Amino acid sequence: MVEKLVKVGITDGDRTVAKIVQLASNYKSKIMLVKNDMAANARSIMGVMAIGVYEGENFKITAEGTDEESAAEAFYEHLK
Repeated sequence: MVEKLVKVGITDGDRTVAKIVQLASNYKSKIMLVKNDMAANARSIMGVMAIGVYEGENFKITAEGTDEESAAEAFYEHLK
């Protein structure tokens, strides 16, 4: 399992959530976004919307699977 911490940069409202879900579909690994005590599967649009992704917030990205390194790095780059 790979974990990365990231502070969210500029967001684009609902498009940010859609882009996160779309990005997750490119990887085989299980990718989770964790904020405070809430976690969401990055493939779940409802889950990501429920935790909210807003500028300046801190997230932990976890990825577990065959392409976990590249998945975690892609999410880090996308959210920073």
